[in-house]
Amino acid sequence: MLQSIIHGKLPSTVWNSEDVVTSSIIGGFQYLSDPLYMIQALCKSVDLDGNLLTFHKPIKRVQYKFWPSLKQCEPDVVLVLIDEDAGFHIVGVEAKYTSPKSSEEDETVDFEDRKTWQRDQLSRELEDLNDSDTSKKLSIDETDIVSRQLIYLTNDTIMPEEDMLLGVKHSKARNNNVYWLTWASFYEVACMEPKTEQDEIILSQIQEVCDRKNLTRFHGWGILPEILPFEGFYSSNAELMWPKEELAATSWEYNDKESSKR
Repeated sequence: MLQSIIHGKLPSTVWNSEDVVTSSIIGGFQYLSDPLYMIQALCKSVDLDGNLLTFHKPIKRVQYKFWPSLKQCEPDVVLVLIDEDAGFHIVGVEAKYTSPKSSEEDETVDFEDRKTWQRDQLSRELEDLNDSDTSKKLSIDETDIVSRQLIYLTNDTIMPEEDMLLGVKHSKARNNNVYWLTWASFYEVACMEPKTEQDEIILSQIQEVCDRKNLTRFHGWGILPEILPFEGFYSSNAELMWPKEELAATSWEYNDKESSKR
């Protein structure tokens, strides 16, 4: 799958599939030699209060469960992290590439009468992650679970705060730990120093996939020449951007035919 994305061999019908992106990038991480790579990515997640996700004990193993069928939902990934004291940390990942949440809370219907498709997607996932049926499905004793959290993985440049707030608002879970993580964080970790030759191959392919799918972070403007080599604005992810710092020109004016330096 990694190679098919890198070389543009996927059919157009699945090119923007979140499942393809998830299996290629997160799936690639499971073949790396050290769980630290995934932990480094997860710990870039931030909650609604601006706190980074942390684990108080070193994580020794990571188990990957792709698209598990839970009571109300099917998250893209459930990661089971096992720390040095054999404590379990359950991390659900809801990945978005180009699409919004699959469902939102329909408050026109009494809560007891709402169907699954009338519930907020993040709310359902928070509830399922806290459900004892999920720990049974994962073959984990409830008493061994140290933490549970849901990560909302998107390609946004700023936190999708409203999505997260609504997910927490409508959730009936006892713990509503929801974090936001950007796909670019996986690219940043993929640029880490590889520990083995195999890691180097996998990490370089993950970097290429991220490049191909435009999942890398914009790092700002350098010094531009006096005459800009383009007309109009620079566009990144459909967001219009205009350089504000380090321009060689100090000010510009616009007329119908050209932009000129004053």
